[in-house]
Amino acid sequence: MRYIRPVYYDDFRCVAGKCPASCCEGWQIVIDEESLQKYRNYSGEFGVRMKRSVSWDDGTFRQHEGRCAMLNKEGLCDLYIEKGEDALCHTCTQYPRHVEEFENVREFSLSLSCPEAARIMLEAADDLSFVAEDTDEEETFEEGFDFLLYTKLVDAREVLYALLGKREVTFEQKERFCLAFAGGIQDFLEEGDFSGMEEWIQAGMEGEQTPPSGERWLLHRGALTRRTMLLEELEILKGLERLDPCWEELLGEEQTFLLMAGDEEYEKIRASFRESQISCGPGKEEWDRSLERLALFFIYTYFCGAVYDDAVHAKVCLAFFSVEWIQELLMMEWYVHGASADMAALIQMSYRYAREIEHSDANLNALDDYFWNRTHTYNLSER
Repeated sequence: MRYIRPVYYDDFRCVAGKCPASCCEGWQIVIDEESLQKYRNYSGEFGVRMKRSVSWDDGTFRQHEGRCAMLNKEGLCDLYIEKGEDALCHTCTQYPRHVEEFENVREFSLSLSCPEAARIMLEAADDLSFVAEDTDEEETFEEGFDFLLYTKLVDAREVLYALLGKREVTFEQKERFCLAFAGGIQDFLEEGDFSGMEEWIQAGMEGEQTPPSGERWLLHRGALTRRTMLLEELEILKGLERLDPCWEELLGEEQTFLLMAGDEEYEKIRASFRESQISCGPGKEEWDRSLERLALFFIYTYFCGAVYDDAVHAKVCLAFFSVEWIQELLMMEWYVHGASADMAALIQMSYRYAREIEHSDANLNALDDYFWNRTHTYNLSER
């Protein structure tokens, strides 16, 4: 079995009670069957408390005012204090570590929804690199797994990494290159042309892809302005499963902001926000590097999952859509509330966004469907 992980993966250490947004707040914690059985057998005073703290029918920890019943006033876990690390359920033991499994490959990452993981990712000094190691663990084989497509996706992902790593182009240009490149992969996949796909990927590896001038596979806005397109996308976000009630308020503020600002005024605000980043924030180059790291996170974590649903282009759309909306919501708070537009603010908005998107399969699937319908509807109208 091959294990792959980012170089920063092993740097993670939980900050426990110092965490600004505990993983024990705001969402249900699912308990595995083995842990449930263990908790049923606890006796004494703590056993009584445990029986009251677990929703046995749902297999989750109960919550009090949005906080896990095991979380004390100091933000520490009483289950851990009383029974030790071995008593924690699988979810609590693993988070924020995330695993994507493919045939004979496990890809490990840290969830962006964890504040400390988000900080490690976005403050990384070096370009993203990975550690790969082969273990003695028995190989696994998935029936019907398309290994040929998986190998092509792995190669294509390397091209996306390279495109994002280009230092001579802006982040907006990188977005165009990546979306167009992924669109080419999608075309070949839908045509069943693996030979053409291989040539397309090879050309990308050799840097022979010309910057795309067409619009076919971009996050197409057509005749719509950016502000109008954001209002359309906002309706998609508002229709997703809600995990944190505060997120509803944030989206409501964003809607008010977009409706109050006309197109011209909105573009002036964007320009001022950008200027603020350059003059008062981390600087244009470092800010773009942070946006690049966000896109890399989503592409590393989700791109090869297209081997299961063929939604290659949608996975890249998710990456840039996410970067755009994290930055958009940050800009809104900067303009409306006078909030900071620094690295700390970017880290905070990143993990808030990820908590709403990354931890709901329903939300990820809904966005996949939206990107698929949006690009394919436009492409069909152009043919």
